[in-house]
Amino acid sequence: MNIRAISLAAALLATASLPKLASAQNSAVVQNRGPIWVTVPNSPASLETVIAKAPANGYFIVTTTGSFIYEHDEGTQGWFCLALSPIAGNTGACVPDSGSDSAVRGDISSGEPSTVPGFGATTPYSIVRTYPVIAGDTYTFHLNGDATGFIGAYLFQPSITVLYVPSLLAE
Repeated sequence: MNIRAISLAAALLATASLPKLASAQNSAVVQNRGPIWVTVPNSPASLETVIAKAPANGYFIVTTTGSFIYEHDEGTQGWFCLALSPIAGNTGACVPDSGSDSAVRGDISSGEPSTVPGFGATTPYSIVRTYPVIAGDTYTFHLNGDATGFIGAYLFQPSITVLYVPSLLAE
């Protein structure tokens, strides 16, 4: 009997939560995609931005994906950083061993062979981070980046997505 009562209580709680979740669905996901090619500069800059308003207290799960494309000459070392941050141009998360959970970085050895001109090489990237949010507040998130030592460096099909998760689900 106790198992039936617990199952019924859990089902009622889940059913009662559905209207709250459904009402938040209209503003639960925001995405910014493209343009298809974004030049990655030699100094830190915001490369992709998304703005989202929190429908209620909870969390934003921010995901950025795409491909880093570079052209490289043998004999030259290349280095790149892509970092997710609420601050435009902030690539501080790319410092090695600083406990970064919001950045990807790469080092192309000077001994690597040259890439084919006009084609380059590809490194896919994905960064996911969770931020607490307050109802009604607006948040801006940036994919920041820089690259040095390349003939050319680009993001191909960058995307940044914000997913709202209510506090109730996160607990």
